[in-house]
Amino acid sequence: MRCWNWLKSLFTVLSVITGLIGQAQLSDSLKYRWAYLEARLQAGVLKDTDYCRAIDSIAPMLEADDSLPQLLSSYQKIAFGDPALHRQRAYYYTYLALNAYNTHKFGSAIYYSEKNNEERIKAGLFEKGDLAHSDLFALSLYYNNRDYAKVIIRLLALAPALRGIPAAVTSGRTSPEQVFVALSILQTAVYTYAKTGDAAARDSAYTLAEAIQQNVRLHPEKYAASFRNYDYLRHNTAYRNELSLGHTGKARDLLNAAMRDVESPDFPARLKADYAVSLYTEAVEFYFDHNQVDSARRYLQILNGHGPNAAYAVTDPGFLLINDSRLLAHEGRYAEAWQALHKAWLLRDSAFYSVSSDRDNNLYALAEAENARAGLLRAEEGRRAAHQSNLLLFFILTLIVLGGLSAFLVYHARQQHRLLRLQGHLASNFHDTVGPMLLYANALVKKESDRYSSEGLDQLKGQIGQIMEAVRGISHDLKSSRLGTISALGRDLNAMLEKIREATGIAFTLTVENGNVILSHFQMTHLSRIVHELISNSIKHAACNTIVIVLKGVPHNLQIDYTDDGKGFDPSAGGGIGLQNINERTASLRGRFELNNNFPNGYTVALSIPLL
Repeated sequence: MRCWNWLKSLFTVLSVITGLIGQAQLSDSLKYRWAYLEARLQAGVLKDTDYCRAIDSIAPMLEADDSLPQLLSSYQKIAFGDPALHRQRAYYYTYLALNAYNTHKFGSAIYYSEKNNEERIKAGLFEKGDLAHSDLFALSLYYNNRDYAKVIIRLLALAPALRGIPAAVTSGRTSPEQVFVALSILQTAVYTYAKTGDAAARDSAYTLAEAIQQNVRLHPEKYAASFRNYDYLRHNTAYRNELSLGHTGKARDLLNAAMRDVESPDFPARLKADYAVSLYTEAVEFYFDHNQVDSARRYLQILNGHGPNAAYAVTDPGFLLINDSRLLAHEGRYAEAWQALHKAWLLRDSAFYSVSSDRDNNLYALAEAENARAGLLRAEEGRRAAHQSNLLLFFILTLIVLGGLSAFLVYHARQQHRLLRLQGHLASNFHDTVGPMLLYANALVKKESDRYSSEGLDQLKGQIGQIMEAVRGISHDLKSSRLGTISALGRDLNAMLEKIREATGIAFTLTVENGNVILSHFQMTHLSRIVHELISNSIKHAACNTIVIVLKGVPHNLQIDYTDDGKGFDPSAGGGIGLQNINERTASLRGRFELNNNFPNGYTVALSIPLL
């Protein structure tokens, strides 16, 4: 269990480069190359994206250098100046986290790993889930520094999310990546509880890991591509559990199985070296503890990283010194063993000092987070002030608009009042002047008709009656303060139909379309009486249960469709006075009236009149 194990998983290929070259030293050639790129960028010769790509090939090799954060200043400006450069922002935090880890600023390393995790989610490199890669990194860091109390605190916080993984796997709601993170966290849990001697907690973590492993095997269509990674985690976790139970043989077989998983061709190439180092380190400890010195020596030689084994060089010199001391003591070279062990103690004391002094670095990380929070608060305060200014401006503009609207409404009301007075004057003159003339003409026609009856006089009498009706309608329209509309006609009919429904139980459906079309008083009066007559016929003769009326304003015409679910009327009875009145009113409106009788299965009426 080495922090690099999870650090490489978190930081992908960029960090693997670092793992292959070890703790890189700042060289003159790298400094010269970086300065050359910086100069070309400032001169405008090098594009921002080309500069970032070039730095991405250099920065991982400077992870242990104290000046790396300062060197990354131009990279940071470019990455955070362009919203599209999600990857570069993630890489920036990757470099800072690696640098903080290698310079023993562990609090800062955790802080930057969390920022890295956020940016990689935005860039689509990581999946957003309840279990973050930054959690895995923090757990590994605490474990490698033997700060088991902090490991356990974080594990307890992650416990609810971990317990939900088996069900999420079964329902298909979690990704292979989240499963890998969960299994890796549970592996850390088993190792931690084994170190602290908490058998119950270790068994619980191992049981949960096994439940997840079993569930993913039931869904190969989704998880098969990750089975080799899961196999490694399964064998490594089971190894530590069996070792804690004292099952030495089983533990050895599981450790060898984990090694075969890592060495297999289908194991991710970018992870092979680092995972192998972790297993070889565990193998040295295992074989020394069980007095198999030759096997321990073989893996220790690999971890010394000489020649073809350079990729497997262990980064903890204290580990090498302690185990070299054990080999020397086994060979009887006690003085040399003591010297090696003394050096290891000095290194461990130094490491302990670094971990203890990291409290200041934790404060630094918190201060940096607080500084970012303060920046956000300042930005929020600025937005709030701007918002208040906008509200004040909006309020002033609203007052201006409302004042202008009020003035317009007052002016419009006065003009309308004047217009109504003019309309009333015209209506009175029209009614008082034309009305008596028509009455006189009608009286003369009636007198002549009584003396000399003829068809022409009867037609003239009827025409004068229509003219008198039109005059009354025009007078009413001029005096009325509101115009009639199809919607108004619909409201009048609806009120009447409601009363009929309450009195007779006859239901109705009334539909109005394009109700804003204007109707004159003359049209409103005659249309209302036509529909009243139709409703009266339905009640008296049709024996219906439901009446359906549609009022529809179409270009240049008003259409009225009327029907009921009654029997219609008997054709043998002939047309009554009601139908005759309907035809006469339709004619006065210059409209068209169609009746389709389907006795005894009901009838429909279609009425169409021209609009104003």
